[in-house]
Amino acid sequence: MGKKALGKGLDALINDESEIKESEIAEIDIEKIVPNRDQPRKSFDKQEIQELAESIRENGIIQPIVLRAKDEVYEIVVGERRFRAAKEAGLKKVPAIIKEYSESRLLEIALIENIQRKDLNPLEEALAFKTIIDRDTITQEELSKRVGRSRSYIANMIRLLELPDEIKKFVSRGTITVGHAKAIMALNEKEKQVEIAKKVAEEGLSVRETEDLVREVNASQNDFVNVPRGTANDSKEMMTAQGEKSIYIKELEEKLISTLGTRVKIRYSRGKGAIIINFFSDEELDRLLEDLL
Repeated sequence: MGKKALGKGLDALINDESEIKESEIAEIDIEKIVPNRDQPRKSFDKQEIQELAESIRENGIIQPIVLRAKDEVYEIVVGERRFRAAKEAGLKKVPAIIKEYSESRLLEIALIENIQRKDLNPLEEALAFKTIIDRDTITQEELSKRVGRSRSYIANMIRLLELPDEIKKFVSRGTITVGHAKAIMALNEKEKQVEIAKKVAEEGLSVRETEDLVREVNASQNDFVNVPRGTANDSKEMMTAQGEKSIYIKELEEKLISTLGTRVKIRYSRGKGAIIINFFSDEELDRLLEDLL
Protein backbone atom coordinates (compact mmCIF):
# COMPACT_ATOMS: atom_id res chain seq x y z
CA MET A 1 0.00 0.00 0.00
CA GLY A 2 1.41 3.38 -0.95
CA LYS A 3 1.93 6.03 1.63
CA LYS A 4 -0.57 8.43 0.10
CA ALA A 5 -3.35 5.88 0.54
CA LEU A 6 -3.46 6.54 4.27
CA GLY A 7 -4.85 9.92 5.29
CA LYS A 8 -2.38 12.67 4.44
CA GLY A 9 0.42 10.14 4.19
CA LEU A 10 3.24 9.68 6.67
CA ASP A 11 5.60 12.03 4.83
CA ALA A 12 3.03 14.83 4.92
CA LEU A 13 2.50 14.37 8.64
CA ILE A 14 6.20 14.37 9.46
CA ASN A 15 7.69 16.89 7.05
CA ASP A 16 6.73 20.41 6.14
CA GLU A 17 8.84 20.13 2.98
CA SER A 18 9.03 17.31 0.47
CA GLU A 19 12.71 16.66 1.17
CA ILE A 20 14.66 16.54 4.40
CA LYS A 21 17.54 18.99 4.52
CA GLU A 22 20.85 17.57 5.67
CA SER A 23 21.12 20.40 8.20
CA GLU A 24 18.02 19.03 9.96
CA ILE A 25 19.77 15.75 10.81
CA ALA A 26 21.52 15.56 14.18
CA GLU A 27 23.62 12.84 15.80
CA ILE A 28 21.88 11.99 19.08
CA ASP A 29 23.38 10.03 21.98
CA ILE A 30 21.55 6.69 21.95
CA GLU A 31 21.34 6.68 25.76
CA LYS A 32 19.21 9.84 25.64
CA ILE A 33 16.60 8.22 23.39
CA VAL A 34 13.52 6.53 24.88
CA PRO A 35 10.72 4.59 23.15
CA ASN A 36 7.23 6.04 22.84
CA ARG A 37 5.27 4.44 25.70
CA ASP A 38 2.13 4.62 23.54
CA GLN A 39 3.78 2.92 20.57
CA PRO A 40 0.96 0.87 18.97
CA ARG A 41 3.33 -1.98 18.20
CA LYS A 42 3.88 -3.95 21.40
CA SER A 43 6.08 -6.78 20.13
CA PHE A 44 9.18 -6.82 17.93
CA ASP A 45 10.58 -9.88 16.18
CA LYS A 46 14.02 -10.61 17.68
CA GLN A 47 15.28 -12.22 14.48
CA GLU A 48 14.30 -9.15 12.43
CA ILE A 49 16.06 -6.86 14.91
CA GLN A 50 19.23 -8.96 14.75
CA GLU A 51 19.19 -8.97 10.94
CA LEU A 52 18.69 -5.20 10.86
CA ALA A 53 21.52 -4.80 13.38
CA GLU A 54 23.85 -6.72 11.06
CA SER A 55 22.87 -4.41 8.19
CA ILE A 56 23.49 -1.34 10.36
CA ARG A 57 26.95 -2.62 11.31
CA GLU A 58 27.76 -2.93 7.62
CA ASN A 59 26.03 0.15 6.19
CA GLY A 60 25.04 2.39 9.09
CA ILE A 61 21.54 3.87 9.45
CA ILE A 62 20.43 5.04 6.00
CA GLN A 63 17.18 6.74 7.06
CA PRO A 64 17.25 8.94 10.21
CA ILE A 65 14.79 8.20 12.97
CA VAL A 66 12.34 10.93 14.02
CA LEU A 67 12.38 12.17 17.63
CA ARG A 68 10.74 14.81 19.77
CA ALA A 69 12.37 16.50 22.76
CA LYS A 70 10.76 15.54 26.06
CA ASP A 71 12.26 16.86 29.30
CA GLU A 72 15.91 15.74 29.33
CA VAL A 73 15.50 12.97 26.74
CA TYR A 74 14.25 12.38 23.21
CA GLU A 75 11.14 10.29 22.56
CA ILE A 76 10.85 8.19 19.41
CA VAL A 77 8.19 9.30 16.93
CA VAL A 78 9.18 7.06 14.02
CA GLY A 79 11.90 4.41 13.88
CA GLU A 80 11.80 2.32 17.05
CA ARG A 81 12.88 -0.80 15.17
CA ARG A 82 15.93 1.05 13.82
CA PHE A 83 16.65 2.33 17.34
CA ARG A 84 16.50 -1.19 18.82
CA ALA A 85 18.72 -2.54 16.05
CA ALA A 86 21.20 0.33 16.53
CA LYS A 87 21.51 -0.56 20.22
CA GLU A 88 21.96 -4.20 19.26
CA ALA A 89 24.69 -3.15 16.82
CA GLY A 90 26.49 -1.23 19.57
CA LEU A 91 26.07 2.29 18.13
CA LYS A 92 26.65 5.18 20.53
CA LYS A 93 24.88 7.81 18.43
CA VAL A 94 22.15 7.65 15.79
CA PRO A 95 21.13 10.12 13.05
CA ALA A 96 17.81 11.74 13.90
CA ILE A 97 15.44 14.55 12.98
CA ILE A 98 13.98 16.49 15.92
CA LYS A 99 10.35 17.59 15.55
CA GLU A 100 7.69 19.05 17.84
CA TYR A 101 4.51 17.00 18.25
CA SER A 102 1.56 16.88 20.63
CA GLU A 103 0.74 13.61 22.42
CA SER A 104 -2.20 12.93 20.09
CA ARG A 105 -0.20 13.63 16.93
CA LEU A 106 2.63 11.41 18.22
CA LEU A 107 0.31 8.41 18.50
CA GLU A 108 -1.34 9.18 15.17
CA ILE A 109 1.98 9.22 13.31
CA ALA A 110 3.18 6.04 15.03
CA LEU A 111 -0.08 4.33 14.08
CA ILE A 112 0.11 5.38 10.43
CA GLU A 113 3.74 4.31 10.17
CA ASN A 114 2.93 0.85 11.49
CA ILE A 115 -0.16 0.47 9.30
CA GLN A 116 1.79 1.40 6.19
CA ARG A 117 4.51 -1.11 7.01
CA LYS A 118 1.98 -3.73 8.14
CA ASP A 119 3.84 -4.06 11.44
CA LEU A 120 0.78 -4.21 13.72
CA ASN A 121 -1.24 -7.26 14.60
CA PRO A 122 -5.04 -6.67 14.52
CA LEU A 123 -5.38 -6.19 18.28
CA GLU A 124 -2.57 -3.61 18.39
CA GLU A 125 -4.24 -1.72 15.56
CA ALA A 126 -7.65 -1.90 17.26
CA LEU A 127 -6.24 -0.64 20.56
CA ALA A 128 -4.47 2.24 18.81
CA PHE A 129 -7.72 3.26 17.08
CA LYS A 130 -9.60 3.25 20.39
CA THR A 131 -6.84 5.12 22.20
CA ILE A 132 -6.87 7.96 19.67
CA ILE A 133 -10.68 8.17 19.72
CA ASP A 134 -10.81 8.26 23.53
CA ARG A 135 -7.84 10.59 23.98
CA ASP A 136 -8.84 13.13 21.33
CA THR A 137 -12.60 12.74 21.88
CA ILE A 138 -13.22 12.27 18.16
CA THR A 139 -15.63 10.12 16.18
CA GLN A 140 -14.78 7.06 14.14
CA GLU A 141 -15.57 9.11 11.04
CA GLU A 142 -13.00 11.76 12.01
CA LEU A 143 -10.40 9.10 12.71
CA SER A 144 -11.09 7.43 9.36
CA LYS A 145 -10.13 10.68 7.60
CA ARG A 146 -6.93 10.96 9.62
CA VAL A 147 -5.62 7.45 9.02
CA GLY A 148 -7.17 6.65 5.65
CA ARG A 149 -9.27 3.69 6.79
CA SER A 150 -13.02 3.38 6.26
CA ARG A 151 -15.28 4.02 9.22
CA SER A 152 -16.69 0.49 9.03
CA TYR A 153 -13.15 -0.94 9.06
CA ILE A 154 -12.32 1.03 12.21
CA ALA A 155 -15.61 0.02 13.88
CA ASN A 156 -15.06 -3.66 13.12
CA MET A 157 -11.48 -3.56 14.38
CA ILE A 158 -12.48 -1.89 17.65
CA ARG A 159 -15.11 -4.61 18.17
CA LEU A 160 -12.25 -7.13 18.41
CA LEU A 161 -11.43 -5.62 21.81
CA GLU A 162 -14.71 -7.07 23.14
CA LEU A 163 -13.53 -10.64 22.53
CA PRO A 164 -12.51 -12.88 25.44
CA ASP A 165 -8.79 -12.65 26.23
CA GLU A 166 -8.12 -16.18 24.99
CA ILE A 167 -9.48 -15.34 21.53
CA LYS A 168 -7.57 -12.05 21.49
CA LYS A 169 -4.37 -14.06 21.93
CA PHE A 170 -5.33 -16.31 19.00
CA VAL A 171 -5.84 -13.24 16.80
CA SER A 172 -2.64 -11.51 17.98
CA ARG A 173 -0.57 -14.60 17.25
CA GLY A 174 -2.21 -15.18 13.88
CA THR A 175 -3.68 -18.51 15.02
CA ILE A 176 -7.03 -17.30 13.70
CA THR A 177 -7.76 -14.36 11.41
CA VAL A 178 -9.91 -11.28 11.85
CA GLY A 179 -12.43 -12.96 9.53
CA HIS A 180 -12.66 -15.92 11.90
CA ALA A 181 -13.04 -13.58 14.87
CA LYS A 182 -15.85 -11.61 13.21
CA ALA A 183 -17.73 -14.85 12.52
CA ILE A 184 -17.27 -16.02 16.12
CA MET A 185 -18.61 -12.72 17.48
CA ALA A 186 -22.04 -13.68 16.13
CA LEU A 187 -22.25 -16.07 19.11
CA ASN A 188 -23.81 -14.45 22.17
CA GLU A 189 -22.13 -16.52 24.88
CA LYS A 190 -18.46 -15.81 25.65
CA GLU A 191 -17.85 -19.42 26.69
CA LYS A 192 -19.21 -20.66 23.37
CA GLN A 193 -17.06 -18.12 21.51
CA VAL A 194 -13.92 -19.52 23.18
CA GLU A 195 -15.02 -23.10 22.51
CA ILE A 196 -15.53 -22.43 18.80
CA ALA A 197 -12.29 -20.42 18.53
CA LYS A 198 -10.35 -23.38 19.94
CA LYS A 199 -12.04 -25.71 17.47
CA VAL A 200 -11.18 -23.37 14.59
CA ALA A 201 -7.55 -23.20 15.72
CA GLU A 202 -7.19 -26.94 16.28
CA GLU A 203 -8.90 -28.04 13.07
CA GLY A 204 -7.70 -25.22 10.82
CA LEU A 205 -11.22 -24.30 9.72
CA SER A 206 -11.65 -21.69 6.99
CA VAL A 207 -13.65 -18.51 7.58
CA ARG A 208 -16.57 -19.94 5.57
CA GLU A 209 -16.49 -23.16 7.59
CA THR A 210 -16.43 -21.11 10.78
CA GLU A 211 -19.45 -19.08 9.64
CA ASP A 212 -21.32 -22.32 8.89
CA LEU A 213 -20.37 -23.74 12.30
CA VAL A 214 -21.51 -20.59 14.11
CA ARG A 215 -24.78 -20.70 12.19
CA GLU A 216 -25.33 -24.31 13.23
CA VAL A 217 -24.57 -23.54 16.89
CA ASN A 218 -26.97 -20.60 16.96
CA ALA A 219 -29.66 -22.63 15.18
CA SER A 220 -29.34 -25.54 17.63
CA GLN A 221 -29.78 -23.17 20.56
CA ASN A 222 -33.00 -21.77 19.12
CA ASP A 223 -34.62 -24.84 17.56
CA PHE A 224 -36.69 -25.78 20.60
CA VAL A 225 -37.81 -22.38 21.87
CA ASN A 226 -41.34 -21.07 21.59
CA VAL A 227 -42.79 -24.50 20.73
CA PRO A 228 -46.49 -24.46 21.73
CA ARG A 229 -48.09 -27.27 23.71
CA GLY A 230 -50.11 -29.93 21.88
CA THR A 231 -50.09 -33.58 20.90
CA ALA A 232 -46.85 -35.45 20.23
CA ASN A 233 -47.46 -35.27 16.48
CA ASP A 234 -48.32 -31.58 16.68
CA SER A 235 -45.17 -30.90 18.68
CA LYS A 236 -43.01 -32.84 16.23
CA GLU A 237 -44.45 -30.90 13.29
CA MET A 238 -44.03 -27.61 15.09
CA MET A 239 -40.43 -28.42 16.07
CA THR A 240 -39.64 -29.29 12.46
CA ALA A 241 -41.23 -26.09 11.22
CA GLN A 242 -39.54 -24.15 14.00
CA GLY A 243 -36.18 -25.66 13.09
CA GLU A 244 -36.56 -24.70 9.44
CA LYS A 245 -37.67 -21.21 10.41
CA SER A 246 -34.76 -20.92 12.85
CA ILE A 247 -32.24 -21.74 10.12
CA TYR A 248 -33.82 -19.13 7.86
CA ILE A 249 -33.78 -16.55 10.67
CA LYS A 250 -30.11 -17.28 11.38
CA GLU A 251 -29.28 -16.77 7.71
CA LEU A 252 -31.01 -13.39 7.86
CA GLU A 253 -29.06 -12.54 11.02
CA GLU A 254 -25.78 -13.41 9.33
CA LYS A 255 -26.64 -11.19 6.36
CA LEU A 256 -27.51 -8.28 8.65
CA ILE A 257 -24.32 -8.79 10.69
CA SER A 258 -22.26 -8.74 7.51
CA THR A 259 -24.07 -5.68 6.14
CA LEU A 260 -24.14 -3.60 9.34
CA GLY A 261 -20.83 -4.70 10.83
CA THR A 262 -22.26 -5.31 14.30
CA ARG A 263 -24.06 -7.98 16.31
CA VAL A 264 -27.71 -8.53 15.29
CA LYS A 265 -30.35 -10.77 16.89
CA ILE A 266 -33.77 -11.60 15.43
CA ARG A 267 -36.51 -12.65 17.89
CA TYR A 268 -39.27 -14.50 16.05
CA SER A 269 -42.45 -16.29 17.15
CA ARG A 270 -45.67 -16.97 15.22
CA GLY A 271 -45.13 -14.32 12.59
CA LYS A 272 -44.13 -11.62 15.07
CA GLY A 273 -40.84 -10.56 16.59
CA ALA A 274 -38.12 -7.97 16.81
CA ILE A 275 -34.74 -7.22 15.29
CA ILE A 276 -32.14 -6.23 17.90
CA ILE A 277 -29.13 -4.33 16.56
CA ASN A 278 -26.28 -3.90 19.04
CA PHE A 279 -24.01 -0.87 19.19
CA PHE A 280 -21.08 -0.31 21.53
CA SER A 281 -20.44 3.42 21.38
CA ASP A 282 -22.16 6.67 20.44
CA GLU A 283 -20.08 6.76 17.27
CA GLU A 284 -21.24 3.31 16.25
CA LEU A 285 -24.86 4.31 16.88
CA ASP A 286 -24.39 7.33 14.62
CA ARG A 287 -22.88 5.11 11.93
CA LEU A 288 -25.76 2.63 12.10
CA LEU A 289 -28.38 5.36 11.96
CA GLU A 290 -26.63 6.91 8.98
CA ASP A 291 -26.54 3.53 7.20
CA LEU A 292 -30.16 2.69 7.95
CA LEU A 293 -31.93 6.02 7.50
